Amino acid sequence: MKGYLVSLALVIVVAMTALSSANAGATQAQRVYSWGDPWGGGDPKGLQYYGPTQVNGTPDTIVQISTSNSTSYALTKSGEVWAWGVGRAGALGNGSMMKSTTVPVRVKFPKGVKIASLPSPMPFDTGMAIDDNGNIWGWGSNVEHSLCKQKGNLSYPVKLPFSHVTQASGAGGHGLYVSDGKLYACGGNTAGELGDGSTAPSTRPVAVVGLPKESIRAIGSSWENSGALMADGSYYDWGYNNAGQLGNGTTTNSDTPVRVNLPTKAEQVSLGGSSAENGQTVAILTDGSLWAWGQGGTGQIGDGKVANSTAPTRVDVPSGVSFDRVISGGSTVYGIDSSDAVWAWGQNNVGQLGFGASSALSDRPSEVGIHLSCVSSTAANVVGLTAGQSHCNS
Repeated sequence: MKGYLVSLALVIVVAMTALSSANAGATQAQRVYSWGDPWGGGDPKGLQYYGPTQVNGTPDTIVQISTSNSTSYALTKSGEVWAWGVGRAGALGNGSMMKSTTVPVRVKFPKGVKIASLPSPMPFDTGMAIDDNGNIWGWGSNVEHSLCKQKGNLSYPVKLPFSHVTQASGAGGHGLYVSDGKLYACGGNTAGELGDGSTAPSTRPVAVVGLPKESIRAIGSSWENSGALMADGSYYDWGYNNAGQLGNGTTTNSDTPVRVNLPTKAEQVSLGGSSAENGQTVAILTDGSLWAWGQGGTGQIGDGKVANSTAPTRVDVPSGVSFDRVISGGSTVYGIDSSDAVWAWGQNNVGQLGFGASSALSDRPSEVGIHLSCVSSTAANVVGLTAGQSHCNS
């Protein structure tokens, strides 16, 4: 198993207080919550937190959150990015290799750079951000050259070789980038996750082949898997497939995109998975139904069974509940319903469902007991943002 596979987890809840400024007036109080494994398996003492831990926050209203396996990120209204976590390989982006698990630190971009959005998720121990000029920046591990740079660890953000970037995503050792309306990939390619018709790794951007001529609505990634939701509601994925992650009824990897046969058009899709032992995708369709496929050994398909599914299977959503957003982590899936209540299902061996303590897995959606507008999860590191002036990743 590769050294960078992400382990599971502990629970820590982070509440950030909003500050007021002379120029902007009083800002609306917002809170960021983090649970799961913000250490990415990097805590030598095995320290675990099952209750809320408050962290004094950022100096501006938070509008977006994102995660890598062991570091979390928050984008402020003014275009700054703040980070907290283990910070291995420079993932904090402030020039330090020291961890900062309880106090956010500012990621140090060159003067004049204003960040507009954060990709979600991000590659292993690696951060990414898109500025308001369409440039994309990367820092941290750059594992398997997922940032399209031949250099190793990057302790400060560097500009990546793309322009007019509208979307990006990454996981494990690869990254995906929508530049000038076209999809490119870099990094490791063991299972064909670059989607270029080969299994050869690449330190330079390669074009993903085989997608229809529709525009790309959203992209996603997980360990050795990639996916694209098209403007017409069709969904394609490619890469690793040992448990049916591609949703095409087989367990054979694919180095080019394959279309998933869904009952109707997809509205939102999220990939998850952090190792060869997990990996599942969940989708909200235009009729409001929820479907999942792939690894189900810890109940993450959400149909009341503990079994893999090589084709889309309907999630057993409680009567009267309608999900607006779904997010797939390592072996756990999260949903936000129409009232902003958070639900979770899947693995919970150390409490990553967010219920506050270690307990059995959940093979159907269960309420977490918190209301959030956004959630991001990579492996078992989970962060959520309360309602406010926020925008969530597609």
